[in-house]
Amino acid sequence: MDKYLIALDLDGTLLTDDKKITPKTRDYLNALSRDGHHIVIATGRPLRAAYAYQQELGVNAPIVSYNGALSSFPGNNNFPKRVRTFDRNVLRQIVTEIGYEILGNLMVETEEHVYLLRHDEELNTFFWNDRGIIHYGDPFSKLEEDPLTLIFLFNNLNDEMRDCVRKVIAKFPGYYIRFWHLSGYAELYQDFSTKKEGIEHIAKYLNVPHSHIIAAGDAENDKEMLGWANHSIWMINGVQSVRDYAKMTTTEDNNNDGLVSAIKRVIK
Repeated sequence: MDKYLIALDLDGTLLTDDKKITPKTRDYLNALSRDGHHIVIATGRPLRAAYAYQQELGVNAPIVSYNGALSSFPGNNNFPKRVRTFDRNVLRQIVTEIGYEILGNLMVETEEHVYLLRHDEELNTFFWNDRGIIHYGDPFSKLEEDPLTLIFLFNNLNDEMRDCVRKVIAKFPGYYIRFWHLSGYAELYQDFSTKKEGIEHIAKYLNVPHSHIIAAGDAENDKEMLGWANHSIWMINGVQSVRDYAKMTTTEDNNNDGLVSAIKRVIK
């Protein structure tokens, strides 16, 4: 049987709305892994969160975290870890120009440390920050290394504010901002650091050809990998603007094992 690399987003794709993996999806992916397929989590979340879900699946494979800024293989010292960081001096300039006064919060992360402008239980829960070393206060007064991610929480975010923020980011070549769907959150990213690049790196290491790569996702940060993968799956519960980047659409949503029937259309 030909072996596939199956790259899966977490939230809205592998996980249900209450952040669980259903038994049916877990058992199916675990069986694929036992058959020699590579189940790769590709997420915007930190490695500590992705690894916990990987353990729940019971699979052993590299992980793409921080939207492609970090590709690693927990427990495998032979894997050539791929790290793409932000220049912390550029980030300081961006945040200063945007203005702290419009921010509800700001989160900056390195591999081991989490820097938050202020305590935020929602962020801490979503990103599993209790498993990292948290520092509160202005991140740039404490940050001593270039980070992997920067996430904004804006106060009273509206279209005018989005346009103003985009204009600030446009002054810094190679830097972009992605606003989270229907929320006040946004994240910075760089043009050489997306889930696509992380998956490419892993596929090369595992010697999996492009023809045998499956990617599944639902949101803006999945566009690049969906547009690139040979077999790409958009979750029917996902953001509509992302749909055109994928070649397939699930018939069921993330709460009803949508991944299973979609992957079975490729791996028969």
